Amino acid sequence: MVAPPLLRAAAIALTLVPAVSAAAALDMVVMEARGLRLSPGQVISGGTPLVLEAGQQVTLMSQDGRVVKLRGPSSQAPAPQNPGPQADVQLAMRLLVTQQAARERAGAIRGGESRVPPDPWLIDIGVSGVRCLPPNTAPVLWRADGRGMAPVTIAPSDHSWRMEAQWGAGLDRLVLPSDVPLAMRGTYSVRLGAREVSLSLVEIPSAFTNDAMRAGYMMEIGCDAQAKALFARAGLVMK
Repeated sequence: MVAPPLLRAAAIALTLVPAVSAAAALDMVVMEARGLRLSPGQVISGGTPLVLEAGQQVTLMSQDGRVVKLRGPSSQAPAPQNPGPQADVQLAMRLLVTQQAARERAGAIRGGESRVPPDPWLIDIGVSGVRCLPPNTAPVLWRADGRGMAPVTIAPSDHSWRMEAQWGAGLDRLVLPSDVPLAMRGTYSVRLGAREVSLSLVEIPSAFTNDAMRAGYMMEIGCDAQAKALFARAGLVMK
């Protein structure tokens, strides 16, 4: 018996769905490349062999937040041998929490004694280091102690401009005006009262489409406290 055209089309669609999902799970995002014509944020197929000559290096992010580093000479496919399910972000996040805890126990955390902010995208000005922001996110400064009024100044490393403002008493956050020309990958001096820190801002590539990928990227480049805030927002607690 020949199936009606509508049923045949449905059967074809059902057989195609798993294949598409499997292929998507192998997509990887370029974090850094040396000696290759690959750009940060570029998406490549993790199941296709990537030929690297001697001296060439590439760092990639899988859909489940795992970082893969390859160095030439090499011709292997970059995807992990056991890629996690693309949709199971919660499982990937739990694995990253375990990895983060192991890194802390090993003393591998960079960036000083930064505190975990109440929101992952707040810019902690209590300690020098790297701060991560998603694309098109307005910068908001955060201080753990928001009791007293204090003057705050921000200036880039080349001293080409300077912003001065008063941080109000009882406020732990300060939304920066839209005309403050903060640039990603820029380094800034931030002074609150008598304390001064140096902060570098990094934009999280838009190709990182889930929190597992964002957290993995943040852990890799040194935004560890923000990654922990991302875990906390997902209801995950480090042990």
